[in-house]
Order: sequence, then C-alpha cells, then structure tokens
Amino acid sequence: MSEQQTKRCKECEIEKNIEDFAPNQYGKNNRVLRRPVCRECYSKKVKADPKLKRLFEKDNPRPKIGEEFSCPICVRTFKREHNNDVVLDHSHIDGSIRGWLCNSCNTSLGKFGDNIETLQNAIDWLLKHKNSNS
Repeated sequence: MSEQQTKRCKECEIEKNIEDFAPNQYGKNNRVLRRPVCRECYSKKVKADPKLKRLFEKDNPRPKIGEEFSCPICVRTFKREHNNDVVLDHSHIDGSIRGWLCNSCNTSLGKFGDNIETLQNAIDWLLKHKNSNS
C-alpha cells in the first residue's frame, strides 16, 4: 500500500492531500507541478473579470509569438517564444487589470502576495546586502 502524498497550503497552512492542489505547470519529464495554494483557498482569490480582460486585450493586445516584448518591471526585452512568457497581470486584491508582464515578474508579484510592504522589505534586504559579495 503506497503512502498518500500531501502538501502544505501556502495560504491556510494546512497539510492536505496532493489532489487538493490543482495542476499548474509541467516540470522535467512532464512531471505535474501543482499550485502552492489548495483549491479551496485558490477559489477565494479575487480573479480578473473576464469581460474586463477581453476589453483590455482588445485595446492592448498581447505581443504575438515572434514579436519583441519589453517588461515594464524588469525592463528585459526579449522575443516571445511561448504562450506563457508574457502574461496579463491583475490584482488579487480587487481584480483590476494592470497590464502585460513577463511571466517571471508576474510570478514574483504573486509570490509576494501583491503586498507593497513585503516588496519594500525585499528591496531593503537587497540594498542592505548589495556589497556583501564584494
């Protein structure tokens, strides 16, 4: 009999069955990676209104694959290669659409919980240690 896989939800911090976490991406060898937040907590997050998304995308289309994109946060310019390398960012607090970002910056904002104080703490940390590798 195999042991049941579990995972701790980053939101409610409860250890739950792995099936309580929705698949999110695929890792090496097509291994399923699951969301860090359980389905129950994820369902409580404020989502972007699909109608507002369509309106935004109509006036501000996502660059097509093969076109260049410059991320307004990291200022990195790159040629789009994948469907998920440029994503539409929105607030998980009020659902408002903020605009197109590279996937890395969008994920980073999400990991910081859209929390300005936490982001400022990260900036302060980097500033405090910016010369520590010299």
